[in-house]
Amino acid sequence: MRVTSPFLRLARLILLPLALLSERLGSRFYIGLAVAVIAASLYGIAGGATGGMKHQAYDFIMKNRFRAPPADADLVLVDIDEASLAAMASEYGRWPWPRSVMAELTEGIARQAPAAIVYDITFSDLDVDHPDADRYFRDVVARHPNTYFSMIRLNPANDALSQLRLARVPGTAPIGKQAPAEATVAMIVPYFLDVLNDRRLGTNNLYADDDGIARSYHVYRDAYGWRVYSLPANVVAALGGEPPERTDVLLNWRGKPLSYRAVSFHSVYRSFLQQKSDRPSGEFKGKIVVIGSTAPSLFDMKPTPVAQVHPGVEILMTAIDNLKNRDYLTELPSGFYMLISVIAVVLLTVAFVYNVDPLWLNTLFTTMQTAFLALTYLFVNFTTWFVNLTAPFTAVLAYFFIVRIYNRVLVMRRNGHPLFSTALDPGRDCQVLLLACRFRPSALQHQRRVNAVLQQQAGRTRYGASAPRLFNSAPLMNVIYQDTILFYWLVTPAQTCAALRDLLQMLERSVAVFDRHDFASDAQLALHAVRLTIDPEDRWRARGKAAIMTTLELAQQPTPRDALYTPGFAETCRECATVQIPSRLVRAGLDCPSTSIAG
Repeated sequence: MRVTSPFLRLARLILLPLALLSERLGSRFYIGLAVAVIAASLYGIAGGATGGMKHQAYDFIMKNRFRAPPADADLVLVDIDEASLAAMASEYGRWPWPRSVMAELTEGIARQAPAAIVYDITFSDLDVDHPDADRYFRDVVARHPNTYFSMIRLNPANDALSQLRLARVPGTAPIGKQAPAEATVAMIVPYFLDVLNDRRLGTNNLYADDDGIARSYHVYRDAYGWRVYSLPANVVAALGGEPPERTDVLLNWRGKPLSYRAVSFHSVYRSFLQQKSDRPSGEFKGKIVVIGSTAPSLFDMKPTPVAQVHPGVEILMTAIDNLKNRDYLTELPSGFYMLISVIAVVLLTVAFVYNVDPLWLNTLFTTMQTAFLALTYLFVNFTTWFVNLTAPFTAVLAYFFIVRIYNRVLVMRRNGHPLFSTALDPGRDCQVLLLACRFRPSALQHQRRVNAVLQQQAGRTRYGASAPRLFNSAPLMNVIYQDTILFYWLVTPAQTCAALRDLLQMLERSVAVFDRHDFASDAQLALHAVRLTIDPEDRWRARGKAAIMTTLELAQQPTPRDALYTPGFAETCRECATVQIPSRLVRAGLDCPSTSIAG
């Protein structure tokens, strides 16, 4: 067949070498590709290159899961919302308000015996306009040991310039006996640091991932022999909990904001100033009361997997909730994903090397891929484990996709497609070996099994191709030949003996399977060979059609023998005298001339 289009000629120059390489590699390609995919997968998992896929899987699940844990009812937000900013503005102006407001709020909440009062506010500088308010708030903080405050860790590059010693900072602890007392740290701390003790102070930094999205919260950071705990870790520890021995936890979000019970700041504050409060008495008893802001105008908003604009105070509360209830998400070690990737790719490789039935192969692939995605999704919905199987999913998908392309190229080359083969180029000679298999009427119940065996073994050959739907578009012929399948080998004359050996090996493997399952008498084999010259007058087409019909008709002849062959096939056997005919095939009736018979 002639290729005339310039574009197709260019494509052929590229595709022909690839097709030739695929033919030479055979099933070794599957093994080589498996090694490459596994190596790339292991390298990507170990080096963190799959982090983007992990983030995407985590974000998708957090946005779309059907079973999120409820927010802890003991966590209550006193919200400096936009309504509070507007209501307080006439008397105290816009934010920030005098510290006396915070002092009065703290005293009012403390009278109801809360478990903790946590400020998501950093009181860093003195208010020069209201020094009495500063002193008042400092005294209130000193009198109420269940108040907790945040500090901000600055760039470690500035630690040497700081005069703040780690030994003086509450919420830090020496890692060993040799922690240097003179070590300094760059930190923004409350102006009343001197009245704080124990674990009443913790860092409130938010360390987002490289894409700017906050998914984790830190438990601690180490600096110069000291462990600096986060505000959530210190609050939970002070209340009798035990923060995990890990630097960060993957947050188990409670849903979209606002997830926690929130009361407006100005409503709570006004109620404490009234002689008779209109709010429920004891509403904060035993609660962890967090004071912070959801007002967009105060700019404490961060992107998270569940919301593009997520109030920072709710992120803090989520971290406290997770640590208090110990239901933060735990990730499996990377070695687990490496092992799953290796097992999955090896299973597919074995299936392709042994040319497993396409139905079973597609089922295996679909089952694995579905399981990877389903388990990743369901684990987070029903457990506190984040089992991220996107890396094995990607490895299997890449392997399967490349193999499908390779197999497609291989099939088109074996079929003589002009972009992938020169076998049918004008003026060339080609050798065609034909094999037809007819299922005897007494064994039609085994037809599918016998067909599957033949298709499997044909797929493992180097040159063979099948034509299972030869008459699919011709109903009459399809019915007549529905009990017959056809295989063929299209090669150059120089490859005739290699193709013959290929065909005989396929038949030997097939007959061995038939013998094991007592199918040997279920199929009748017919073999034919013809050499064609691709002439401009297309006479070769008529000869090819006649050869196919000769093979099909031979397969229809009633005979007690399991294998029949034409004089053309016998002549090919004589030409390839070095090719041994397996004795198993000779016993089946393939006794055509050959210098040797393999035992």
